[in-house]
Amino acid sequence: MVNKTLIILFFTAFTLSKFNALAQSTTIYLVRHAEKLTVNPAERDPNLSDKGFQRAADLAKVLQKKKINTIYSTNYKRTLATAMPLATYLQLAPVIYNVKDPSTIAIKASQDNKGKTALIVGHSNTLIPVIKALNCSVPFEGLTDDDYDMLFKVVIDENGKANLTVTNYGEVHHTTDSKNKKVMTAPIMN
Repeated sequence: MVNKTLIILFFTAFTLSKFNALAQSTTIYLVRHAEKLTVNPAERDPNLSDKGFQRAADLAKVLQKKKINTIYSTNYKRTLATAMPLATYLQLAPVIYNVKDPSTIAIKASQDNKGKTALIVGHSNTLIPVIKALNCSVPFEGLTDDDYDMLFKVVIDENGKANLTVTNYGEVHHTTDSKNKKVMTAPIMN
């Protein structure tokens, strides 16, 4: 009798935990890499500048309590260095994604982190396409080379409806107007 009760309790707890995970929202934070070295314009893969390393540390402070489950980064020094302070704090290895395929990383991050939280570190020319692939409207069409302090937060509810909030973190460093923008969109159809 005790074994049967334990089996029923275990099955009920397991079923409720699966149902709870499906009913929770998924959060995906997105940031452009921090400030990069610009001493050699021909350098295709520069590291971060001193300001960039400080911004990466600021990002870790902002996100360290957000229960990040997975960190995605392109395979460039500047994106990996931006992710590294948070990855080190959380003891996570960044997952490398293809910079040329924004829709694939959007789908992967949203599907692999259902009910959880993830971070995607990208570039000025890739973040907006990734956000659009998450079915969010954006308050502007692109980022400039001087936009470094924006933190994009996409929350996908249990019905697949995605909401975007744009805030800033660290030292102010942007030219695109992003101050506390919130955009709501229709459900994601993956």
